Parts: sequence; structure tokens; C-alpha cells
Amino acid sequence: MNTRESTAPWWQDAVFYQIYPRSFRDSNGDGVGDLRGIIEQLDYLNDGKNNTRSLGIDALWISPFFRSPMRDCGYDISDYKDVDPLFGTIDDARELISACHARGIRVIIDLVLNHTSDQHPWFQASASDPDGDKGDWYLWAPRRPNNWIAMLELKSAWWWDERRQAYYLATFSREQPEVNWRNPAVREAMYDVVRFWLEMGVDGFRLDVINWFIKDDRLRSNPWHFKAVPDMFQKHIYDRNRPETLDICRELREISDKYSNTPDDDKVLVGEVFTDDADIAASYHGNGNDALHMAFNFEFLWQKWDARAFHDAIQHWYAALPEGAWPNFTLSNHDQPRHYSRYMPAFGTRDYRQRIALARARVAAAMLLTVRGTPFLYYGEEIGMQNVPLKRHEIQDPLGQRLSFLTRDKGRAPMQWDAGATAGFCPEDAPPWLPVRPAGTQANVEAQLDDPDSLLGWYRTLIRLRRQEPALRQGQLQMLCDGSKQVLGWRRHMPDETGTRDIVVLLNFANRTTPLPDGQVDTGTVLAGTHRDTGEAAHPAELLPHEVLILGQ
Repeated sequence: MNTRESTAPWWQDAVFYQIYPRSFRDSNGDGVGDLRGIIEQLDYLNDGKNNTRSLGIDALWISPFFRSPMRDCGYDISDYKDVDPLFGTIDDARELISACHARGIRVIIDLVLNHTSDQHPWFQASASDPDGDKGDWYLWAPRRPNNWIAMLELKSAWWWDERRQAYYLATFSREQPEVNWRNPAVREAMYDVVRFWLEMGVDGFRLDVINWFIKDDRLRSNPWHFKAVPDMFQKHIYDRNRPETLDICRELREISDKYSNTPDDDKVLVGEVFTDDADIAASYHGNGNDALHMAFNFEFLWQKWDARAFHDAIQHWYAALPEGAWPNFTLSNHDQPRHYSRYMPAFGTRDYRQRIALARARVAAAMLLTVRGTPFLYYGEEIGMQNVPLKRHEIQDPLGQRLSFLTRDKGRAPMQWDAGATAGFCPEDAPPWLPVRPAGTQANVEAQLDDPDSLLGWYRTLIRLRRQEPALRQGQLQMLCDGSKQVLGWRRHMPDETGTRDIVVLLNFANRTTPLPDGQVDTGTVLAGTHRDTGEAAHPAELLPHEVLILGQ
């Protein structure tokens, strides 16, 4: 594995790339992506040789590939220690981890520990024998005790089981019963899963809905709340964010720390804290170094295209984090619409909307990759993948099958490798599991790979600049422009062997020339930009429409 000059933990310096394995690359012609498909495309992500044609990412987050009935696309796990045949074999998982490490790519995998599949042997035993050793491994009640909602079914989260003659809790879908994290035997079984994959060589975990693990011991109903999304008109004080959950985070941290010897060997824990409240997400860091290494901050995923809104979200996240905690940022993931589509203007001609969307995508990429914190990319954002329109019969997502306008599948379409009928994701005689964009689109790897002016070329430029400049990874951040005139800007400052290194980042969110505040920016050398040549001296008084300007000082 590649070594680093930085003394910071590797996950603070890294650029993460999320892969939804169903949709990345199909290696066997069945129309579904798989682990071997990821292996075959690793050189595109990072070949370990600093090849300028590689994207240059440092770490993968891979969504679930465990054995599953696939009622929720793999988030309903029936065996945590095996790979579903849809994705390959356990030997493919070993090979993927090894191949990534050989290229300097770390691997974190998605663990779903809040619930299992109803086909998991644990649940089958719990339902069949209330007095058996697994009778208390799930949450059971003789009648529906409260008003908790199943997120994917939009009805009561309590489901009747004929065998046990009781209701069990499942707050996603009826096929995903919740385990009883108050039971010490359940905890130990889940911790054994964690150890299994750490022994396999993974570098950490993305922990699905970690703030849902512990439920109120009295199973009280949630009070009414006016917000529909994501709260389903309930204030989730009894089924989420219970104070005991932080104890689980600390126990998981103790386990991961036992497999961590140096900052270059840290096993990282990244929590999905499902909330739109950054303060709640920040609390899962514990005291900054005793719980999760990072908790996802989702504020970027729900922001409108507005420089001031992003400024406020950044400042809010920094202020919410406890001392010693490390921030992270992301613009898209498998549960949300793609940001390229979110930031596309609603009105105008098709060409106008596409032109503005591409310009905004460049600004968004520069923001994500230069702000202080670990960036998480979502597969295909580097080529400008958009949401894919779906007909009702094409939707696989259980939520979308109930309410098509809420489907998560529109952001999960196959990776676009070329302009062919199946986008190079799978053979053209094997229909992909979800439709691809119309053939001929320029939003594909082949069309952009050798074009330095493409969106892919821009991502590669930013990622390499981040790697070359410690100030962009570890430097302090001083805000220069607060977004009030649709210009966002900051200075990254870090001492080096010659004194200090300052890098100024300026982002124009507006489709108009915008003046900069007087006295905020001194002359610097262009390190990267959308409108000026690298290496030229600049003392900007204004930014052109949607201009990105990164200066070294």
C-alpha cells in the first residue's frame, strides 16, 4: 500500500468514492454490477502509479454486497459473513480488498446493523421460539404499542407474525426486522461481524442509520411534527437518537482501535446519522475522539443552489463539531437525487439548462474538494451523471414502488462508461437492472477520459491539487466571502518548511460577473481555475460567471 508524507490519519487526507455495486460494472453479462466489475475498473479510479488518466481517489465506500433476498437492494441482510451470488463470492471480496490495497486504495464497507432480513436465521429462530436463546434478539410486542412509521411502507412499523402470534418492529419495511441492541448477545454477535471483516482486511465501515440502533425502553409514541421529509410528521425522540446509542459507538470504536496501529493503519468508522440536524450528527463523534471518527453531515444534500446557504451550512457544521472531531462533506449518495440534477435550472431551453448545470457542477466540485474536511464522491458525479427518468414498472426501490416520485432509483442508474446502448455497463444483449441515459450522451467516461477540459478532467485536476497541497487537506480555513453576493471564498492556511502556505479559493455561484470584496484577495498564482490559465499571476477584482479560481500565495 502506498505510504503518505502526512502524519494525519489517512481518512482525513483521503478522497472517498462511493460505489453502489449493482450499478458500477457488470462483469458476467447478467445486467447487474458485481465485485469483479469493480476490480476490472480499479485502474480508472486509481492505478497506484499516479497516472493522469486515473481519477486519483484514495478510498472506496462500497454499498452492501452481502447475502440478501434483495427486498431493499441488499440493505436486508440474511448473512453478514457471505457475499450474495448476485455480486460474486467471498473470494471475490478478498481479491477486491487486496487489489485495492495494491493500488493504494482503502476500502470501507457498508454495514447494516440496525436490522436484518426477515430471512436471517436469527429472525427465523426468534419468531419460531419465543423462549429460545434468540427469542429476545428482536423487538416484539403483543399489540402495536406506538405510532412509529415504516419509512419504506408509509404505515405502522409493527408487523404481525403468525408463528409467534406477536408484532415485531421494522421501521424500514416488513422484510427488515429491527434487532434488539439492548440484548448483550445481539451486541456481541454484531461485534463479531465487525471483527470478521476487519480480519478480512477492510479499512473501516460506513454504519447504516446508526442513530436508530436503540429504541425507547418503554416504546413510547413519538410526538407529532410538521415536517414530512425526512421526519414523516413525527419528532423522532423515542425511536432514534436515544442516549444509549453513543455507548455502542464507543464500543465499536474500541474494537476498531484494536486493529489500528498507526495513523496510516486506522480503521475508520463513518456513521450515517439519518437526520437533517447537523447538531445531532455532530454528537455521534462523542468527545471528538472516543466515538465515531466521522458522522455524515447531510446539509449539503438538501441545500438549494445558493452561496450563502452553503456558507451557513459549512459554518454550522464546524461550530457543531466537538473539539478534536473531523468534518466531512458530500453532495450526493444512493438515497438522494444526484446533485447535477438538483442544481439544474428548472426553466429555460434544454441547452441552457445543461450549460448552467455543467457550470454549477464545476463550482460544486471545487467547493467539495477544497473545503476543510473529508470529501465523499458518489460514483458518476465526476462525469456529470443525472437522475434517470423511470417508468413505474422499472422501479426496484420499495419506497418508489409505493410512491414513484420518491424513488431513490433515479440516482442509482448504471455507471456510464461509454455512449453505447447500455453505456458500457453491461453487454448490449443483457438489459441493465435499471435503464441508462439515452445513448450518445457525453456524460460518459470514454468521451471525457482524454479531454482535460471535461468535467472528469476538472475532478482529476482538483483531486491531484488536493494531494499536492497539504494546505488543502489539513490547513485551517478562514472565510473570505460569506456568499451574500453569490460568491463563496476561503483561505486555507498551513505552515510549511519555508514559512506558511496560503491557498485562496473563490467560487462564483452566479451566472453573472460579480465583484469581490475590496482588500480580501491579494495577488497569487493560479493553481487551478475554470477561466484562467494555470501558472499566471492574478489579483482578481471580480469573478466571471460561475468562475472557480484557486490561488497559491
